[in-house]
Amino acid sequence: MAKKRRAMTSEAASGKKKQGHKNEKIFSDLIDGKVVGGRTKKTDVLDSDGRSYSVKGNKYWQVFLYSRDRLVNNTEFHDIGSIANLMIDCIDAFPEEFKDYEADKQVAKKRLQPIMRQLKDELHKPGIFPMFLSKAFFNGLEVKYLAILPVEQSGKETPIDEKHYHIFSAEDVVRVLSPKLQIKNSKARNMNQMDDLKVVLRYNNKNMSEFEIRNDSKTHYREAKLRFHGGPTLSILRSSIDSHVAVGSQVTIYGRAIHDLATLIHQLS
Repeated sequence: MAKKRRAMTSEAASGKKKQGHKNEKIFSDLIDGKVVGGRTKKTDVLDSDGRSYSVKGNKYWQVFLYSRDRLVNNTEFHDIGSIANLMIDCIDAFPEEFKDYEADKQVAKKRLQPIMRQLKDELHKPGIFPMFLSKAFFNGLEVKYLAILPVEQSGKETPIDEKHYHIFSAEDVVRVLSPKLQIKNSKARNMNQMDDLKVVLRYNNKNMSEFEIRNDSKTHYREAKLRFHGGPTLSILRSSIDSHVAVGSQVTIYGRAIHDLATLIHQLS
């Protein structure tokens, strides 16, 4: 029987969050920018010219984690076909009280299956998936660049002066990923699981991303979550964009961002 993936402990989640803030600060210092504090949007760092960056650096990137109210009130998601309403319907498949879900999990999961199939079908409609990725990663037009720090392979913390950030424009990220990722529903891996409880994004027959409804605790219940596998996603972007410029020993800039960030390149050279 396949092992069930356990939810991350609060201590582990806190550790990843702290590491994320640390990586944002290091990147900010590298480009002579500033970390955006107390935020509720996607921007992590602004450079000295006010350009916005999202910084990703863990093995798995939590692209969003939205409550029902957040989805109801997020007008931009409501501009993407039926995506917002379907995500809300996915949440509504679960009873409002966690204890009621715990009492009979199968009922909620059976309600969820047809909605997840509808969400997958909606993402297949022309133009919908690129808009979804743009909103999910960059809040539409809010964030202009994605700065990626490769995950530590050795399990040891990389010294600050050896951390290397890869910068891509938001346009390139959406342009590259949207045609390459296959949109599917999840399939059960053993007799204790059920099909179609998630929407998964696959590349070369491997899961790169998944959309699911978190239901693992009272704290994280009825939340819409999208996450990406960081290392493979960076590999797709790097292999798909030929042009790049290494700026110093800790920053590489790719594709359209090279022209857009000419002043930053001059500043760091």
